[in-house]
This record gives sequence, C-alpha cells and structure tokens, in this order.
Amino acid sequence: MKATIRLLTASAALVGAFAVGAGNASAKDLKIAAISGYFSQGFGIAIIDGLEKAKKDFGVEVKIVDTGNRALDYEEQFNNLAKGGEYDLVYVMGWELVDALSKTHEAYPDQRFIFIDGVLDSPGMTYIDFNEEEGSYLVGALTGLLTKEGVEGFDSGSEVGFVGGRDIPVIRNFLYGMQQGVEDQSPEVSVTPVFTGTFDDPAKGSELAMTLYGQGIDVIYQAAGPSGEGVLQAAKAADKFAVGVDIDQCPTAPGHILASMLKRADVAVYDLIGKVVNGEELVNGPVSYGVASGGVDLKVCDEVADRIPATVLEQLEAVKAGIADGSIVVELNQ
Repeated sequence: MKATIRLLTASAALVGAFAVGAGNASAKDLKIAAISGYFSQGFGIAIIDGLEKAKKDFGVEVKIVDTGNRALDYEEQFNNLAKGGEYDLVYVMGWELVDALSKTHEAYPDQRFIFIDGVLDSPGMTYIDFNEEEGSYLVGALTGLLTKEGVEGFDSGSEVGFVGGRDIPVIRNFLYGMQQGVEDQSPEVSVTPVFTGTFDDPAKGSELAMTLYGQGIDVIYQAAGPSGEGVLQAAKAADKFAVGVDIDQCPTAPGHILASMLKRADVAVYDLIGKVVNGEELVNGPVSYGVASGGVDLKVCDEVADRIPATVLEQLEAVKAGIADGSIVVELNQ
C-alpha cells in the first residue's frame, strides 16, 4: 500500500536537484542503504529484488536495515544511517517511519533519502510515486468487461467488489481508479466498496469478502495489505475470483485469482540507481511510475487466462495503450 500525502505540485517538485556521486565516484563507490520493516513480505520483496539487481549490474554496495517493530528506535536507526554521510542514497518504505524520517532529514538535510510509494510534505527528498489509480483503472476495465459480457464465472450479477483497508485518501485512489475503469468501459456495471478499517486483519478481509460473494458478486479487487490476504483466501472458499495488488498474488489461490495489479518497486528502485550511476541528477520531489514507464501494470493470471475471451483481452490492451499515450486520463481521488 502507499503511505502518502500528495502535497507537492509538479512545479514545486522540480525545484532544486541533487547530483549524487555524479562525476566524483564510479558505480562501485556508490553506497546505498534501504530501511523498512517490510522487506520479508510482498512489496518489500520487490524492493530487495531491485536493489539486488543494481548490486549485480552496477557493483554498488547495498545495506539492508530491518526496523522491526521498535517504534522508539526508528529515529535512532535513521540517525545511524545519516550521521556519517556514508550512504549516497537511503531508500525508505513504511508510513510508521515518516515521523522519524522527517526528524532525521531535518537534522541531516544533506542526506539523500528516497521515500518509496508516496509523496510527503518535505521538499528536500526524492519520492517514488506509483500511479496506482492507473493500474486500478485496468482492474476496473477487466472486471467490468467480464461482468458485462457475462463470461462464465462472472455472470451472476452486474456488480464487482472492492475491499480496501483503512478508508484513507490513498486507498480511495485505488477505488476511484477502479470505478473509472468500470464506468468508462462497462457503464452497466457498478462497484460495491467496503473497508476493513485496518491493514492487519486477514479474518476481517475474509469476512467482508464472503459477504460480498454472498450478495452475488463474482470478483473482488483488494487493496488492503495483509487484510487483503483474507480476500484472496475467501475467493477460493467461495469458488469465486479476486484481484491481487502490489505484487504477483496469482499463486496465493491458483484458479481463483483473476489478475494482480503490479506496482513494480523493483523497476523504480533500479531505475533511480541507474540514473545516478549514469551521472544524472535526482530531483527534489516525486518521480512518477505509471503504466507508460512500466512501473504499474496488470498481470492476468496464467491459471485463468484461457477463460477470458480474446476480445476482452484485446480491449484491455487497447485501454492500457490509451493510458500510456495519454488518450485515457485517470483522475485521482479529490
């Protein structure tokens, strides 16, 4: 999930730039740290994949810091990374780290922090900002078309479901993106949303999903973090379908996961390191990764691909191309 407050305008985001190691050091001299409590699961694994690829391809040095759940130690851990000026880049992921990150950044303004999956209100950092609304539009297009066309397994009603975690603006971006995809491509279909109120309760996710399935909904898109794992398992229990998020979740319940909306943290992390290695400057502000850049995508699961009519897949590809070339504009939650 994205922990974010989009407060920087595009013009403000580009004010000031910072060259890290450009002209002064070879790739092998670059030292990179990454800090989070989520490197062993989901989205965090993709971050590690990007770092490992950069280590292999560029020869950069990488240090991984797992914060654990020691909230009182977060600021100390950031300070330990920043105070010596040892690291050219420090990647950060996790909403719970934002307060400590802000304090350390104020104390060590020359340390280049890259916050992953969001934009905060500090103008002196680089932000990896995924356009999750674009990927969610693709989810809406696919689920809406299957329901509208009455494809077997998606033909018991005119609604698709959405299970979000906390009802906060970023999760609304997932929902609104899906709603736009459904409304634009299949106006006869509607989206029924519910929220678990937490990202850490798979049982609640399963309970809400079973309720939606019981109401005749055949497919549910989950944007609920670990709570969403319950949605995926409920799809199998109810013999229905779910759509995963952030990473490839097709293997979670094979045959019952329709697709996964991918946020390619590996692509984004590797891309920014590559820019630094090539002597490019990192901006103060957001660097967006959407459908056009390959940072956001929709993967149809192999186990169910043969159940989807070719006409639907062709239309989905046309929608993807439209988002990439700008002819389809996906709005953010306002």
